[in-house]
Amino acid sequence: MISKPLVKYVLTAAMRDRLMVTLILMILMGAALAVFMGSTSISESASFALVFGSGSLRFLGVIGLVLFCCFYIRRAFENKEVEFLLSRPISRLSFLASHALAFSLLAFLIAGVITLVVGVIGRPDMAGLLVWGGSLAAEFAMMTVAALFFSMVLSSAAGSALATLGLYALSRMTGTLLGVLAQAPENWFYAVIGSMMKLISMVTPRLDMMGQTTWLVYGVQGSAGFRFMPHASAYARWMSMHLGVTGFIVMQGIVFVALLLAAAAYDFTRRQF
Repeated sequence: MISKPLVKYVLTAAMRDRLMVTLILMILMGAALAVFMGSTSISESASFALVFGSGSLRFLGVIGLVLFCCFYIRRAFENKEVEFLLSRPISRLSFLASHALAFSLLAFLIAGVITLVVGVIGRPDMAGLLVWGGSLAAEFAMMTVAALFFSMVLSSAAGSALATLGLYALSRMTGTLLGVLAQAPENWFYAVIGSMMKLISMVTPRLDMMGQTTWLVYGVQGSAGFRFMPHASAYARWMSMHLGVTGFIVMQGIVFVALLLAAAAYDFTRRQF
């Protein structure tokens, strides 16, 4: 199913496009900015730098990975690289799985660099840092596979990048939106909107329950676990209660990566070249 030469080809393309070098330089610049901002704080400067740096570097990593994945796939279609690769002894499912693995490896690498940098710029809780780093890796992997899916479905690189980043923003805001709607006035309009939001939360990853910066400051247990737990969707609540924080992160990553790959495979196998 996995083509090692194709995985190596994608990773080589990432190095050729200077993705890793550019992202690492921007991560270091962001870390320096976080340290500077923390030094201007009157109190708790280390915690301020830690929270500011982790949030900004996470967003920076997502943007860099999504842009690379979307523009790489669309360029491959425009340059007929996809048709050339499929003329070799490789199936379409192997093509998708190999690209998903290569993109996930890049996601793990960037997540590891960010976790290391965050551990240096502040004094995080070490257990919380490890869980946060694992959550970041799962989050980045889901977004790279989402970028693969949208770039397969949409014909525009910019459009697929915007769609992926829109999904990311919605996934990060789901808990907040559910919490607001739970306190909304009782009328038919808010009831309809609330029902629609609950349906949406069932088909989008609950990234608001992952990668919480409070884990870095207070630890996973000290931060009271999942902040938006009462308003979580049914599947997220069940997994978090029965699997714990780490199990929830791993299982959600596996479930949504599998769903996105299945959707991409359905579209790709029916496409005519």
